[in-house]
Amino acid sequence: MAREMRPNDAYAEFASNFVDTISSSIFLEPKVKVFPLQTSGGKTHFQNKEMPIKLKEAFPDMKYIFRLSPTREVAYDGTFVDVSDLSGEYNFGYVPDPPSTGILDAFGKMPNTVLCISCTHTYFTTNFDRLLKYAEHSVLVIEETHQFIGAADPGSESYVINFGYTGEYTAETWQRIARWRDVNPRILGFTATPTEHHKGHSLLSDQFILCGKLADKKVILPSQAWMNTPHPYSFTKYQGQSSVEPAIHQSVDLLFEREQKLTDLKYFSLEREEQLSSTYRRPDKDANINTKLTALYVCGDSRGVWGCSIDDVRKTISEYLLADCGYQDSDKMIATMVEDNSGGNTVWTLGGIASEKHVENSVLMSRLHDEYDPLRFLLVINRGRSGINVHNLTAGVICRIRDPKEVRTPIPIQIFGRMVRLNTGTGDIIRKEYVNNLDNYLKYYSKDYKVNIETVIETIKVSNVFDIWHPTNGKAKRTWEESLVEFERDYVNTSKQGFDYLHEFTGVEKPQCNSHIQVNDEFPLNCPYCGSSIEEKITEWATSGTLDRFFVDPE
Repeated sequence: MAREMRPNDAYAEFASNFVDTISSSIFLEPKVKVFPLQTSGGKTHFQNKEMPIKLKEAFPDMKYIFRLSPTREVAYDGTFVDVSDLSGEYNFGYVPDPPSTGILDAFGKMPNTVLCISCTHTYFTTNFDRLLKYAEHSVLVIEETHQFIGAADPGSESYVINFGYTGEYTAETWQRIARWRDVNPRILGFTATPTEHHKGHSLLSDQFILCGKLADKKVILPSQAWMNTPHPYSFTKYQGQSSVEPAIHQSVDLLFEREQKLTDLKYFSLEREEQLSSTYRRPDKDANINTKLTALYVCGDSRGVWGCSIDDVRKTISEYLLADCGYQDSDKMIATMVEDNSGGNTVWTLGGIASEKHVENSVLMSRLHDEYDPLRFLLVINRGRSGINVHNLTAGVICRIRDPKEVRTPIPIQIFGRMVRLNTGTGDIIRKEYVNNLDNYLKYYSKDYKVNIETVIETIKVSNVFDIWHPTNGKAKRTWEESLVEFERDYVNTSKQGFDYLHEFTGVEKPQCNSHIQVNDEFPLNCPYCGSSIEEKITEWATSGTLDRFFVDPE
């Protein structure tokens, strides 16, 4: 009997809503049509595998798809690269940047042919005047819509309403989008975090149509990683490095602790070299496990007032790895990711040498997944909100206070969203063979690879959870805290919810938790079986009288 490989239900609903919208009069409304869906819901997959055909069917005269992205990492993330493989009666081609006018003109004359172009907003803006002539036969697709056109109205008030900060906002990118719209209103946007303007704020102009809504987070549970209880820490102004140091140490310890658990699930009691060369397999171990995990650090600027600078975060990680973890000066374990004009992507040795400069983003992402590459710690300042397609992030540490005039959550939620990529612990197998859906993976993987389902479950419990540390300060806005509340409410499931799903879906009985509780006064713990916070449970027991017999004098 043929297997049923279903995408997650959120993806199916998103795709159906998209088709309904572009098949209706809404497609020709003189507004940007914004399609929201949480990270890992499948937006990029849809753009790559289904959207070109659906758009050509709805708009037969279409000759070009221009996809605009806020950064090079997003623009060149692989979308459209294999678009020529799409089946059907149409021919699709791909170029990473708008080519010469002659090439664009030539494609425009080819019957049943569409050229898919992926570029940055900057490239689009620079070449806007020569590209505008192709608008009539194009669909404009704006990725990460919350960034460059999160606000369409110029002025400080608009900027505060949408982003929380004051500033003389000129909306230059929007002005070009509006000129394009006047020629052809077929403009689409994609984001996980619609802004107030996208939602139709009463004080702002009517420029957007929000098409659909975020998926019920329970529906996307099988396509995401799950969050443990967040860890707040106290941040003192001008004392960034000392404030952040304990959280950094805890995140490093947690990463290595989980890597060791994955190693134990992968290898049996032969020498590792002997097992790697052996054809013998035991069903309680999984040779496919990739034991590599990584961590993300969102740093402050060099001023060091309300944040710990990227150099100080790098030094803190290095010093801890050298002094307490047994690594060497020459180990290349840290990468910094900053704007190209500030150095781009750099790989550092623990001894502080910038050993590899201007590393391509795709190379960096690949190395972060490579089990045999020591690179594990990724440090960013402003580039943590998009373009980080890393599936094995297990720890995220926010190393700066965010203190806007008004709390706005889209950017913090985008940062948290870097953590939710699904990681079953076996690399890309779930994306290549099981449609990035745990329902499919749990149904077939155990039999396909002759691994006990209990081992599969325990691997996911280690690899598919993440922890976030965030700073607090009574004199600053509670931006991170309020954003985390919304993030957990609408965007991500807890590890407890994820663990419950694993046992309910497979029918494997959930282990008892109490015997697995470990006491560690310095490290925040979550139960490795049910995912609940052990600290919260102990507090609950202490206040309910459950632990009275341990603390009350019997006399």
